[in-house]
Amino acid sequence: MKSILYATDYSMASVSALRYANSMSHMLNMRLVLTHVYDLPTVLGTQLQAPFPDLRKDTTDHEHKKLSEFYEEYIGEKALRPQEVVFEPVENMSVLSGIISKSTDWHASMIVVGMKGESAIKDLVMGSTAKKLIDKAPCPILTVPADHRFEQLTDLVYATDFEVEDLKALEKLVDLAKAWNAHIRVVHVTMDKEYAGASQMEWFREMVSQKVDHDRIHFEVVKSDNIIHSLRDYSISQHAGMIAMLERIQKGATKKLFHRDLVKQMASNSRLPLLSFNERNLQTLFF
Repeated sequence: MKSILYATDYSMASVSALRYANSMSHMLNMRLVLTHVYDLPTVLGTQLQAPFPDLRKDTTDHEHKKLSEFYEEYIGEKALRPQEVVFEPVENMSVLSGIISKSTDWHASMIVVGMKGESAIKDLVMGSTAKKLIDKAPCPILTVPADHRFEQLTDLVYATDFEVEDLKALEKLVDLAKAWNAHIRVVHVTMDKEYAGASQMEWFREMVSQKVDHDRIHFEVVKSDNIIHSLRDYSISQHAGMIAMLERIQKGATKKLFHRDLVKQMASNSRLPLLSFNERNLQTLFF
C-alpha cells in the first residue's frame, strides 16, 4: 500500500494539513503515516544514558501517545479515515533529517505539512525546515494553508516553463487527477510581451500529448509582470483546488523565468494547497 506522510509540530496551523492528509489518504486508498520529530533532552551537557535506561523508551511511548491523541482530537471517530493510520514519532536532532528518514522508511508518495495563516505574509509552519524539504525530500511536498478545507478536486493548476522535467512532473500529477477525474490546467506566465509564449505552448502541448495519458489537460499563456500574483489569481478564477509547481535546479548563470525559490515564494503566498515537485527526485517518486 502506498503512503502519505504527514509531519506536524502540533500547532493549530498544522490542523488543516492533518485533515487534508487524512481525507486525501482515504480517497486515494493510501496509508496515512503521522510523524513528529523530537530530540531527547541532555543533562549537564551529556546525552542521557544510564542512570536513565528507560528514558528513551518512555519518551518514545509518550511521543507516540501524543501523536495519537492529536489525531483523535482533530479527526475524531466519525470522520472518514484511511484504511491504515500509523503513528511514527522519530527521534532526531534535525527536524529535516527526521522527516526525510520517515518518508524514506515508508516510501512516501507525498509529504504533507501546514502553513501559517495568521498574518498577511504567510510562512511555512516549520519555517526553513519545510523550505528545505522542498529542495531535499525524496517525494513531492504538499503545503496546506491553515484555513483551507479539503474538497473534491475538480481542477488542478500546473505552472510550466516548457521543460522536459515538466513532462515528468505532469505524468505524476495525472495520477492524482485521474483519481478525482479532475482537469489539469497547464499555465505559463510570461513577463515579456514580445515573448513567443503561444508558439512555445503549442510545442509543449504536442509533447504532453505524446507523453501524458489524460484527456482533461488544458493549456493557457498569461502575460503579467507579477508571476506569483498571476498564478494565484488564475488558480482562483479557474476554481482550482490545488496548484502544482516544479522546483528547478539552477543551471549556470542563466536566469530562468521560473527561477529558484519561486516555489517557496508561492507556498508562502498561496491561498490554495501547493504541491511542489523537485527536479532532483522525479526519478525516485513512489506514486
